[in-house]
Amino acid sequence: MIGLRLGMFSSITGALTNSLISFSDSAILFASFAQADDAVNDHCLLYRKLQEAHRRSHMAAELLVQGSTLSVSIYYEHIPLLLTMFLSMMLIWRWIWLKIAPEDILRLTVREIPHPTSFHPDFCSFDFFPRSIGGGDIYVEASLSMFKELGFIETYRLRRRTLARFLLMVQKGYRDVPYHNWSHAFAVSHFCFMLLRMPSVQIALDDLERLSLFVACLCHDIDHRGTTNAFQLQSKTPLAQLYSSEGSVLERHHFAQTVSILSMEECNIFEQLTRKQYQTVLDHIREIILATDIAAHLRKVEKIRAMVEEGYDRDSTDHHYLLMCLLMTASDLSDQTKPFKFAKVIAENIYREFFSQGDLEKQMGNRPIEMMDREKACVPKMQLEFMDTVAVPVFDMLSRILPDLRGTYHTMMDTRERWATMEDVVTEEGLPKGGLEYLRNPDLEEKVEQRIEERRTEAEMVR
Repeated sequence: MIGLRLGMFSSITGALTNSLISFSDSAILFASFAQADDAVNDHCLLYRKLQEAHRRSHMAAELLVQGSTLSVSIYYEHIPLLLTMFLSMMLIWRWIWLKIAPEDILRLTVREIPHPTSFHPDFCSFDFFPRSIGGGDIYVEASLSMFKELGFIETYRLRRRTLARFLLMVQKGYRDVPYHNWSHAFAVSHFCFMLLRMPSVQIALDDLERLSLFVACLCHDIDHRGTTNAFQLQSKTPLAQLYSSEGSVLERHHFAQTVSILSMEECNIFEQLTRKQYQTVLDHIREIILATDIAAHLRKVEKIRAMVEEGYDRDSTDHHYLLMCLLMTASDLSDQTKPFKFAKVIAENIYREFFSQGDLEKQMGNRPIEMMDREKACVPKMQLEFMDTVAVPVFDMLSRILPDLRGTYHTMMDTRERWATMEDVVTEEGLPKGGLEYLRNPDLEEKVEQRIEERRTEAEMVR
């Protein structure tokens, strides 16, 4: 069924793509309203300018037709709206496609693909902080390297030029928001890369599942707006209008953007797959991206726990699905497993994004939840609650399936200890708990380390 649904849009894609080439000036004009840099266009600016005159274009620029999941009945019921949305979307993506420099594609195509360790000697380590290798373009090169190291280029005969353009399009699909940006996607993909190199994972999952998982990690937050699903629903955004009945608003949009990129000229890295393989990969990617919704994860966590207790059964389709979801969630949360000095930097980015949303909610006359309120949120406290509720159980279950990850789990628990100690010190010294400034206070960090060292010394003496 997914092939039939996607086929309708693929047919339109082929016809429109050819015609849109001659409309490149229109594409640039249309998208220039919405985008001031190389990231995906700032749709909100476009809406303010065109809201009254172009209601359908308003929604179209914000949304992407979710070609592989819309039902046939919905498709025919809303043909005028969907065609308007699709045409506008293709104009935007065509403009982005034209923005990719030929020399960038050539550089990624003709040069020998370097080994991952050429970016850093510790690249192939779970403790490595992948963001440290540089910026956006370096992440593209390293992603290409990971594709090769995992054997996907050879196994699936991926064309270098197509893969290069795909990665560049994915990079440009991420917005310049504090956390859910291209560097986050790369960090998530790096952790997934490390998982996929493990012999036990290679045995547990088949090749198509591993390929789907890696691509899903790269694409899982494309065009993230720096706001939550709850905000989308509360604000009644166009995304919420399209996806609210199905839930996981942003995740469905991320998948839709992924399908859009794959439909572009010289971007379909799955072109060598059979029709059945192609349908399977898209199904996997969709389910894996939807699994990044924490609410969805919490709904299936008992099933994952049961799988862990029973032991993984490679012959069980359900176990394959649950394991892929667990690996995706772990990759998405992998920042929590890094040493505290790195986890603290990332936490600051997360809460900068949260606080920006909280500021928007206040401007709209709403009261943000504590986590989003820069005046009330205590970051160490919030981090502890999130780790205890979500991250710690995820990595506990994962390390029980993959015992080699016990070291990663212990690193995360060390980081948790530091968050707990920081909360204690902040409370005892009466420091302001709101905002982010104290996270960069070296004196506070030194006190945290001293407190931990004292506790460990006392514990050793008791022994």
